[in-house]
Amino acid sequence: MINPHHLRTFLELCNTRHFTKTAENLNMTQPGVSQHIKSLEKELNTVLLLRNGKKVNLSLSGERLRLYAEEQFRAERNFRENLHKDTLDAGEIKISCSGSMAILLYPELLDLQSKFPKLRVCLEAAPNSKSIQQIKQDESDIALITSHIDDPDLALKKIGSEQLCILLPKGHTSSWANLLELGYINHPNGAHYASQLFELNYPDRFNGFNNFPISGYVNQINQILLPVSKGLGFTVLPESTLKQYPDRNLIETGKIDKACEETVYLVTKKYKTLPKRYNQVLEILQNLWSH
Repeated sequence: MINPHHLRTFLELCNTRHFTKTAENLNMTQPGVSQHIKSLEKELNTVLLLRNGKKVNLSLSGERLRLYAEEQFRAERNFRENLHKDTLDAGEIKISCSGSMAILLYPELLDLQSKFPKLRVCLEAAPNSKSIQQIKQDESDIALITSHIDDPDLALKKIGSEQLCILLPKGHTSSWANLLELGYINHPNGAHYASQLFELNYPDRFNGFNNFPISGYVNQINQILLPVSKGLGFTVLPESTLKQYPDRNLIETGKIDKACEETVYLVTKKYKTLPKRYNQVLEILQNLWSH
């Protein structure tokens, strides 16, 4: 790094264009000012000043260094001014969660950003494993997952639950024979959702997700129900996903004997303090999933 003391001397000289005046302003000796400038020129291997008698002008390299130095000190001032600033209405909000949760959560976060335009919402739809990884790598500050984990670096808090549903084309039933005939529309959380619901409701017939017929796969949550609505298969998703789907009249909710609920957990880094702006986000999460 370029010596900041030398840069400050150089900037003051740019302002005064006079060695003696610069020395007086910085409480230095004139030879000291000259030494700082010589050190910069040696370090950068360039001429910074053009001298005409007592008059000092900047060379092209000197002008570029002046702009660079001003930018560096401006950045330092901003950093110092904002180092301890923590407000409710500004900053980045980084969250990862499943696609079905994102459909429910994103409009609420956008409403919050509309209220406080200096907020920046960054929401990534990801399966549990990736959401956890993003928390560990500081790519997200909050994650919502649906499986319990035991990790010494992470804090886990139950905030609610989601009802899982079998979603079928209109007119179809959730008999095991019909499910096999239709085939499963898979998605990033498809195996996780289906395995839980099938093990609970079809314990004598279900023998592992890998043995179940697959009719298709899509990783865009807002497209998962499209092939279902066209009669091309069925899937398992949280109930909230169907409520957000515009053509839900084309979808049938299959009847099951035992309700299948997934616990929703809030994941954060155990020793990381969230900024104040997340207080509003936590309140939104609590309202959406506590029931």
